[in-house]
Amino acid sequence: MSLSFRHLLVPLSAVLLLLSACGGDDPKDPVCGNGIVESGEACDDGNRNEGDRCNNSCQVTTPTVDAGTGTDGGVTGDDAGTDAGTETDAGTETDAGTDAGTETDAGTTTDAGTETDAGTETDAGTTTDAGTTTDAGTETDAGTTTDAGTETDGGSGPVDAGTETDAGTETDAGTETDGGSGPVDAGTETDAGTETDGGAIDAGPGTDAGSETDAGTETDGGTDAGPAPDAGTETDGGTTDAGTSPVTLTALEPAATFARSGTTGETIPESLEVTLSAPSDTAVVVQVTSSSPSVTVANNGQVVVPAGARSAAVIVTANAAAGSAKATLTATLGSDSRNATVRVLGETEAASLAFLSPETVEVAPGKTVNLTVTLDVPPAADTIITLSTTGGVGTVPTSVTVPANQISAKFALTGGASGSTGTVVATLGGQSVSAQAKVTSEPTTNHIVISEVAAAGANANDEFVELYNPTNAEVNIGGWRLQYKSAAGPVYTGNFALPTSARIAAHGFYLVGSGSYVGTSVAADANWATNFAMGAGGGHVRVGPANLTTAINDANAVDTLGYGTADSAEGKSPVSGTPAAAGSYERKAKATSSAATMEGSGVDAAAGNSYDTNVNSADFIIRTTRGPQNKASATE
Repeated sequence: MSLSFRHLLVPLSAVLLLLSACGGDDPKDPVCGNGIVESGEACDDGNRNEGDRCNNSCQVTTPTVDAGTGTDGGVTGDDAGTDAGTETDAGTETDAGTDAGTETDAGTTTDAGTETDAGTETDAGTTTDAGTTTDAGTETDAGTTTDAGTETDGGSGPVDAGTETDAGTETDAGTETDGGSGPVDAGTETDAGTETDGGAIDAGPGTDAGSETDAGTETDGGTDAGPAPDAGTETDGGTTDAGTSPVTLTALEPAATFARSGTTGETIPESLEVTLSAPSDTAVVVQVTSSSPSVTVANNGQVVVPAGARSAAVIVTANAAAGSAKATLTATLGSDSRNATVRVLGETEAASLAFLSPETVEVAPGKTVNLTVTLDVPPAADTIITLSTTGGVGTVPTSVTVPANQISAKFALTGGASGSTGTVVATLGGQSVSAQAKVTSEPTTNHIVISEVAAAGANANDEFVELYNPTNAEVNIGGWRLQYKSAAGPVYTGNFALPTSARIAAHGFYLVGSGSYVGTSVAADANWATNFAMGAGGGHVRVGPANLTTAINDANAVDTLGYGTADSAEGKSPVSGTPAAAGSYERKAKATSSAATMEGSGVDAAAGNSYDTNVNSADFIIRTTRGPQNKASATE
């Protein structure tokens, strides 16, 4: 006979014996073992075997194994059930193995079960019930009036009232007070969370499907979106916070623009834009407000920078009659804000001339230089400006057109006769603006010169020597020698012969580099390898034809540069000072040239390097940033 069947028969026989004894008259002298509960006896099951809950004294004994422990009536192989308590009860009237109780109780003063109770051999619940402190219900008992099968049961004790792993069934999903409050999950593999879940201790499987108070979203559903950095958006997923923006607002530019009354669109002549510190993975909304109703920002001031972009145009509507002629726009993103002004133009407002730039220009005969004419406001239609020159400084186009909604236009001046001075004039209606112009004389230097030298660099021996041809004809320098002498050396020890194919175009350049020269953007035309290395603090460089000797004084030398502590510079006056690692020595374009005018966008930056008085300190300036040029560079 199977163990589970024996558990079914034994309590049933005990119940029948008890029922049969209830109707008899108890004798005055009870007989233990006659199967009748008589006066003074707590039980009498008709036998005298120990361990059957009715001992030889016909008294109830406490079982050593509870009906709700590992060998309880709720474990597979013992109790036929999988749960000791739901809202209505963990068992029915025909339980017999699914639970140790009915809807009212799993152990009242009458009985711990039903007719098919799953109790022990004698009974599963008397007034002192068969439950111990490790009962399948609460800490006190699974068979008292607060049995393990009531609405407040569900595994509230430290040991679950059902099986070892669950107080519910395989499809339980938790009761109203479930939620994973106990140390052992009160749900099952398909729990998925209850109304009070929230994701703190998951009451279901490893991938919480989200509950009403879950920190996830409508499309959460797999990776719990409830941790601290959760973004909480509909397309969350729980990994990246989609509700905050790691980027900042860096600009609202240009600082000043225009908008024409009666129009909606981008500002003129340039589009006003908001700019972020970096592209964002998601669209970023920048709020832009206006100080005047004369300028309103589209989309209620919300400017959207698309995902992956850094900037977006500010679309405005202008109405000159609505407010002041100038509005201040403020862009805000988080704690960052930027301002710009927008001037509202009349629908047909006329433009006036503002200026010509540069205000003074120099141009060589037959060469060209660009000038720019600028208006005070963008015109509503294409505007033609008349051009002219005075003093024979050269020629310009008869007119230049500033397009509608633009503010300026460029044109070229072609140099006239050498030495001429005069003006360039722009006229609009009865108004004129002008710039001073001068035509430079023919170059006075009629030979190749050393135009720029880097005696050191960011890397060891990152050196170069740049040559310039200030004449109007190409010069053949094939086989010429480039030589170096230390600051106090008795002779020129470095001696490099240029390739026989070397040529310098009129007003062009030729670049010779060391073996360590770093030509990231301008490559050397020839390389002296390790033939010599220049001293950073002082030395001499010279160039001349193939018959140039190594002697300090040689009439064949065409040009020489002495720098730093050099003892044999031209004019006995070396260029003083030492450039920074990224700097160089550069020959002037003219007597008034300076480091400021020779570098970057300075007025002499593209004027050549023809100034030569044979005094090195007077002919050279020190650049902060080197600017090598080779035979492919533009002529100057």
